Amino acid sequence: MVMFRLRTVFTLCFVICTAILAGEANAKPKSVTYCIDPTWVPYEMLRNDKHVGISADYLKLIGELANLDFKLVKTDSFRQSLEYVQTGRCMLISMLNSSAHRNVYLDFTVPYFQSPNVLIARDAKVMYQGLEGLNSQLVGVAKDSFLAEYLARYYPQLSIQLVESEAEGLRLLSHGDIDVFAGALLSVNSELNKMNMQEMAIVGYAEPYNSLRMGVNKAFPELIETINDAIRRLPEAARVDIYKRWSNVKRQYHQDFRLAVLGIACVAVILATLFWRRNIIRKYGRELRLKQEEMENLQSVLLEKNRMLEFLSSHDSATNLYNRNFMLHRAEDEVSRFNRFHTAATLILFDFSTQNVRPNPGDKPFSEEGMRELARVCLRSMREVDIAGRWSAEQIIILCPQTPIAASKILAERLKDAIETHPRDDIRLLPFSIGLAALQEGETFADWYERASQALYLARRHHSGKVMIAET
Repeated sequence: MVMFRLRTVFTLCFVICTAILAGEANAKPKSVTYCIDPTWVPYEMLRNDKHVGISADYLKLIGELANLDFKLVKTDSFRQSLEYVQTGRCMLISMLNSSAHRNVYLDFTVPYFQSPNVLIARDAKVMYQGLEGLNSQLVGVAKDSFLAEYLARYYPQLSIQLVESEAEGLRLLSHGDIDVFAGALLSVNSELNKMNMQEMAIVGYAEPYNSLRMGVNKAFPELIETINDAIRRLPEAARVDIYKRWSNVKRQYHQDFRLAVLGIACVAVILATLFWRRNIIRKYGRELRLKQEEMENLQSVLLEKNRMLEFLSSHDSATNLYNRNFMLHRAEDEVSRFNRFHTAATLILFDFSTQNVRPNPGDKPFSEEGMRELARVCLRSMREVDIAGRWSAEQIIILCPQTPIAASKILAERLKDAIETHPRDDIRLLPFSIGLAALQEGETFADWYERASQALYLARRHHSGKVMIAET
């Protein structure tokens, strides 16, 4: 009887402990790895191997609201962070702008912090009304920044000097090697204060605003809505506290104390006149700033629309791959580069058939969502330098610059394996064939494509899922 009671007590204890552990497991936050720009003060940085800055404060709040445990993957530079998030070594980057290039491998959350870009010069007497005011000036900009990509795309007429960092750009500006430096307001101001460059001044604003957000590897789309929901629920008081904590913006001006001495000697009438004049200038200055802000807001909206139109003009709406017109231009460029430098290049034709792809009787036909998933399979199988586009309704073309045919065949086999082992039945059972052709001396793109099509035809004749290389 005693042994029976002891056994019953032990059983109850085991059940209670199991229930407690199960409850703790259900409440455990989901682990999310992320990378940062380790030197972008004060937006984000590494200090004693610890992530601090504006993004660190926001991640702490978002993690609490979304029940996420953000774990830092340390990198040496922003460029390395981009490489890590592309290869999946970290799931997201904590703070960056979106761009057409980054949209290829990242999904972006809604913005959670905005900050302007500014123009810095040695002479504070000249003010610039945005980037259009720059004519013959040599403009410095950090080469890995969003602003560098933006200027190259929308202001090709400007003379641009790419630099490694904002600190290097400000040093070049102080030595007279460049005329103007463009960068993010808070980080540029932090560098000016740290380097004690009292002679530098903010002489204008540069569009667009930095709409900073998180960039999530496309392999983890479920994080986007979770993080977006947490961002929308961030208290405004918390946002203001973070901004106050990290904002130390000061405009740099030369101080001429001789005017103060002269003012002391002036008569009351002159002092009154100066006082009246100052109030008038402030009044019109406030009105001018309001007008400038309105113009900047309108310009931001217009630029966003233009970027969207540019994206739509070069991408297929169903798959988000590049469209036929864009791929034709890139292929012609590759033929021209081959004729000049004789670097290897390979063309891959991926042909598939969506007709009657129904794993089970009564299933729906191959859908647009299925086409998007097929495009994602292609992108995941490619390298960063490769370019994929939708050539026709049931054909995807992949351009492999500076790549010999042997390396391209490995890529094609990887794409083949990815489709044949895909967890979705409609993708795994999709009939497809792959043809490859290496660019040869004296060929036009039409000749190159024709040889790849012949290889594709042979692959289709042999068996579905076959990879064939065109004869040289």
